[in-house]
Amino acid sequence: MPSAEHETPIALAKLDPDLVATLMAKLFGVKIPDYHHARTHPTDAQVLVPRTYHADSMVIFCDPADRPVQAAVMEVQRGRDKAKLRTWKLYVAQLELELDVGTALMVFCPDPAVARWYRGALLAAPALSSLALQPLVFTKEDVPMVVDWVSAELSPALAVFSTICHGEHAEIDRMFPALARALRSVGAKRALTYYDVVLAGLPVAARKRLEAYMTAAVEEYRSELFRTLAAEHESRGEARGEARGEARGEGRAVLTVLRTRGVAVPDAIREQILACTDLTQLETWLRRAVTATTAEDVVRD
Repeated sequence: MPSAEHETPIALAKLDPDLVATLMAKLFGVKIPDYHHARTHPTDAQVLVPRTYHADSMVIFCDPADRPVQAAVMEVQRGRDKAKLRTWKLYVAQLELELDVGTALMVFCPDPAVARWYRGALLAAPALSSLALQPLVFTKEDVPMVVDWVSAELSPALAVFSTICHGEHAEIDRMFPALARALRSVGAKRALTYYDVVLAGLPVAARKRLEAYMTAAVEEYRSELFRTLAAEHESRGEARGEARGEARGEGRAVLTVLRTRGVAVPDAIREQILACTDLTQLETWLRRAVTATTAEDVVRD
């Protein structure tokens, strides 16, 4: 059954396909040929028999004309599965045949023991097979800790992934300032998405410490983020400069944050938020909306 540990790396690769190239370069010294941009690719591999094999993530690196120059498959493996030694070959062969470019396979194993098993299984593969599989296998420990702001801004997705990988590290708090800087560099809406991903991927203890840090240490950033969301709604006709218009813009910002995070809002609470004219109260609700799990948590007394 899919878990946060499995899904968060895949979500990051979809949000920022360049993360795949960054990991290949930093962990394995493998450089993707010069490319203009990266995009995701459908992950289904169909064969003649009535069955479809589904990869976790496929990324295509393209030139300025959107022509592929290199492809990559990223898989997340939390357990041992001998069948993967065959289906991985299918994913790579499918892309190389379809796109006529080289295809690299990266395999992320959160558990080092699972990574060791796959490396051993690859070495023991049948000698008579004409299809040699050479995946780039890595674990959480292989991902470097991102603690400096420059690296975080250059690759926000790597900063998020690194934080998730080191969620149980004793010094994870050292990573929070760089993570906050990374979130600030991607814009308000994308920052909320990245923040959700990192919260979903962290252990409970680390998640609580991160939430406390984001509340106490980056209040200015959070206020800026919410003001951006409110401004988007005000630009659609809300009366700027009037107290009622400002309050309604703040109320809509609360609802936007909750909707972006996938939190359901009952009609009664939606009307309560939009009817509120107390800007101090609305600011409190905005702060709560970024971490609340229910709409009730936002408007509680």
